Amino acid sequence: MGFKVDAYSDIGTKKSVNQDALLIKQAKAAGYGNICMGVLCDGMGGLSCGEVASSAFVNRMDTWFKTELPQLLLDRNITEPLKGTADISATGHLLTKVEGQWKKVVTEMNDRLKVYGNENGIRLGTTVVAIIIVGEEYMTMNVGDSRAYRFNKKQLAQVSHDHSYVQQQLELGRMTEEEAIYSDKKSVLLQCIGASETVSPEFFGGSIERNLHFLLCSDGLWRKLDNKEIMGIAPQRNGIKKLTEMVMKRGETDNISGLIISI
Repeated sequence: MGFKVDAYSDIGTKKSVNQDALLIKQAKAAGYGNICMGVLCDGMGGLSCGEVASSAFVNRMDTWFKTELPQLLLDRNITEPLKGTADISATGHLLTKVEGQWKKVVTEMNDRLKVYGNENGIRLGTTVVAIIIVGEEYMTMNVGDSRAYRFNKKQLAQVSHDHSYVQQQLELGRMTEEEAIYSDKKSVLLQCIGASETVSPEFFGGSIERNLHFLLCSDGLWRKLDNKEIMGIAPQRNGIKKLTEMVMKRGETDNISGLIISI
């Protein structure tokens, strides 16, 4: 299956720097078919040099795609069924390897950004949400509150998990959805890359089919949109830009970024 992609990022109405960064990469591999990777990072607005953290992580993922992924694709051990796992596809084995490498990238970048911050007397950090689609399977990874959505014309599902104070309170039953929206702690993160002692990314995965879309977005985009608006507008021509203009009219002042991969 082929991919149609679109991306848009806006500094917003009040920020002097766009601390968001994003990346889309595509390739083709024998035995696996088309491959697409999307990465979106939101540098922490309350921390200095958030744009340094977000761009550094995106650049590291770009390097991974160019140098480490090709080595995985050439690893013949992946395509050989493991004992007792004959029902798992070669693509499934590949994505398991990718998950392991992405975890290492997150740990590496968390350590590097902490060292950079200590050496320069600053605190910097970034969220990340990423997706890789290989053949007919996908995997997402996230740290922080940047989100991934999987949707078609009929239904939408979030395929990421917010690492935020309000999400934690929601799950504990201590806060309602409405209280979470208006909470003065809605931007407080439980973990982010570069500003946490340790980071534990979360992964989601599944299969793809035609007419399916994946949206990766910063909180500047998703906070003021409902599911129907995402489903109806995001797949349109310049859909991410249209959604950005909508949330800006609704008073969003943060940096706003999104990317969509359509199958």
